[in-house]
Amino acid sequence: MDKKIILITGASNGIGKVTALELAKENYQLIIHGRNYERTKAVYDEIVALGNSDVSMITADFSLLSEVAKFADKVKSQVDHLDVLYNNAGGQFGEEREVTAEGHEKTFAINMLAPFLLTQLLLPLLQKSDAAQIVTQSSESYQHAEPKLNDIELESHYNFSDAYGLSKLYVWWLMREFDKRLTEKNISNVTVNTVEPGTALSTGLQRISGKIPEMKKLMDEYQQYSWSISDAAATGLYVITSPEVAGVSGKFYGNKKEKNISPKWYSESGQKQIWDYCVEACKQYL
Repeated sequence: MDKKIILITGASNGIGKVTALELAKENYQLIIHGRNYERTKAVYDEIVALGNSDVSMITADFSLLSEVAKFADKVKSQVDHLDVLYNNAGGQFGEEREVTAEGHEKTFAINMLAPFLLTQLLLPLLQKSDAAQIVTQSSESYQHAEPKLNDIELESHYNFSDAYGLSKLYVWWLMREFDKRLTEKNISNVTVNTVEPGTALSTGLQRISGKIPEMKKLMDEYQQYSWSISDAAATGLYVITSPEVAGVSGKFYGNKKEKNISPKWYSESGQKQIWDYCVEACKQYL
């Protein structure tokens, strides 16, 4: 049997790194992504040291759509199909609203636009797999902010907590919409699921937001309850590897089981609005 080809974004540290190392032990073929060359190369070297030389690395700044598009082209040049796309890369930023060189709020760009565009661009490779999976990292923070659909990139309502929480709600909506559209097109060999890592405070995500006094205080208070990075990575690994999830699509998983999410957080009209917004933002690359 051919090895599964698995692409993991944000694999240079935290959950992505642990996921890559665990999958390397199972001898999968891996493509790892990171923003920083040195950190990504260090993970690449660790994987090779485990005895798995079937790995490649590609660096890209996922805050920029142009780099996401170039990254997708490099993936297409390396493999003729893809079995798993794990949209794990994410960001959490500071008290001041930051805008990328392309004009997008930075949290939204990395947590929303990047996985949307990458999934769109790599869908043809996924469709060539016998049984492909799109797995996307969200967070239980999705329930910490009310949707602001009249100000999607928070030009008037920015704070770091809302920016992060809403990005994790909206990315789940995007994946629901991907699942819906694949079903409508009778594409049955590609599943789409969302995962969340539980309460993990040492993943590297807070390297910027953790300097904010209120966030630092929160992290100090809850550190004793924090999950290890291995525990935080467990649900993504479960969805990628478990026979129990094979063929299952459109679900949200946490703690290695399907989550029962309150209807309060569903919005078909909001989901469509977010999808259309992302299509417009990414249109020159689609």
